[in-house]
Amino acid sequence: MLRLRKRLRVNLLPIETSWNLWKLRNVKSNRLLPWVGWKTGEISFLLLTRTTPARPFGQRTVATSDPFIEVTKLWWERFASSQDWKSAAELGKVCAKRRPNLAYGWENWAWGLHRMGDTAGAYKILAPMLKRLRLPGPPSGRSAYCLACFCGALGKSKEAIRWLNLAYILAEDKDIFRTHVLWEPELRDVWPGIPELSRDALSILE
Repeated sequence: MLRLRKRLRVNLLPIETSWNLWKLRNVKSNRLLPWVGWKTGEISFLLLTRTTPARPFGQRTVATSDPFIEVTKLWWERFASSQDWKSAAELGKVCAKRRPNLAYGWENWAWGLHRMGDTAGAYKILAPMLKRLRLPGPPSGRSAYCLACFCGALGKSKEAIRWLNLAYILAEDKDIFRTHVLWEPELRDVWPGIPELSRDALSILE
């Protein structure tokens, strides 16, 4: 009965407000690589919990014409949510080899290595993809976020600031992005170098 009352109370809120409040409540506990809308219209399975509707408020899953991409994204995030970073890195490597022109495989491979403790190896895999513009199309904000974290962990503060600034520019959901950044340990010494992120830091961290 109590659970039903809570659901009714949430449903009385505007749909967009309910979704944004739910995301903000879950940012602190989500220590995984976030999808904050890198201008792709996609959402992350990492934002979904067992008590969350399969299709979150105000969001719609964007289908692609490549089942391989959809299936591997789902499995990678399952591995990530269970902290199985070895399997996550191996799957990311397969995706990078099978779809070399898409950023997500390289990103997932690198992030898996980073979570396993091989941050230097993760940087060597992903940095050339952005620095040398090896992938077609505009740069990936998710790749930039990864590299900001890698550089922060490796003590490359100046480079980390550049990557984080690029990721911020490319992120659609600036509020959620800012909150993720402020709770990311690798970025603790990085975000103060970006005025847009440090301006509201105290209000978010309170």
